[in-house]
Amino acid sequence: MRGTPFLLVAAAGILVSACIFEWQVTPTRPVESQSSIPATSAPTQEPTRSPRPTASASPLPTPTRAEFVPEPDFFERSPDGQWVANSFGYYPPIQLQVARADGSVAWEVESDGDGWSEVILRPAHWSMDGRYLYFTLAPFVDGFLLYMDGSGLQRLDLENGQVMEVLAGEGELQCFSFSPDSTQLAYVRSEVDSERLIVRDLATEEELQWKLAAVPVQAGNITWSPDSTGLVLLVTRGFSEGEARTAVVLVTLSSAVPKTVLQEQPRIFYRILWVDEHTVYLEDLTVTGWKLDLQTGEMALTVTPVPTPVP
Repeated sequence: MRGTPFLLVAAAGILVSACIFEWQVTPTRPVESQSSIPATSAPTQEPTRSPRPTASASPLPTPTRAEFVPEPDFFERSPDGQWVANSFGYYPPIQLQVARADGSVAWEVESDGDGWSEVILRPAHWSMDGRYLYFTLAPFVDGFLLYMDGSGLQRLDLENGQVMEVLAGEGELQCFSFSPDSTQLAYVRSEVDSERLIVRDLATEEELQWKLAAVPVQAGNITWSPDSTGLVLLVTRGFSEGEARTAVVLVTLSSAVPKTVLQEQPRIFYRILWVDEHTVYLEDLTVTGWKLDLQTGEMALTVTPVPTPVP
């Protein structure tokens, strides 16, 4: 696996040097398949190795304010409004600065891009308890790519600046999604003979997995139910917009077998929203909205599309 050097800056005043990744912490002031129905199998539990700390701490001098880029290329606030994440740069080295809204702490992560020529560091998920920020490398790529959430996942402890690897990027594009209660991570894993959905318990590191298809497909747009008990995702075969055929798959975590609700749709969906426990809203590339009944598989055209949630 190719390692990615990072630089991490914090008001706690510590230097971190990693065994796999290189981290540095310094005090600073914050700136302003192919089948019509994807083949499935019963899930199997596989404990995975728990994320290990990639660094240890020691003191480091404070840099000057002039060392920081004044305007971010992208920013995102935590749901509780206590933190702001600012991304700087599209060409490595790139940075992600995470600062408390009250100005008391600022952490900065720097990456060499892990081999991607044009890429940005972006938040992927703020934990419900407010302690962790999960972040990823988001590359800019060309081609018929339908679903992509990033490359690799790291977890930043907002209390002490410790960083752990959650998913190795290894130069690949990945699809992943955290459950609303922050207890589970769902992601798609490509293997030689199959495409699989993995659901990992973030506390125990145990995983459930389902085989989605035995031939090349694109799977992603994983969307959890509001109560974190299940999810829907899209599985698309074909190598162009004209060839694309999409299935909608429902996974209920208490069930051993996922359900293909919608098969072989000659369209590409790019948005999924839960309407209620039995209904999801789908929107295709023509901005046409549909409501899909997860019990019957019936799809009805929606005259007034459901508004896109504002972050």
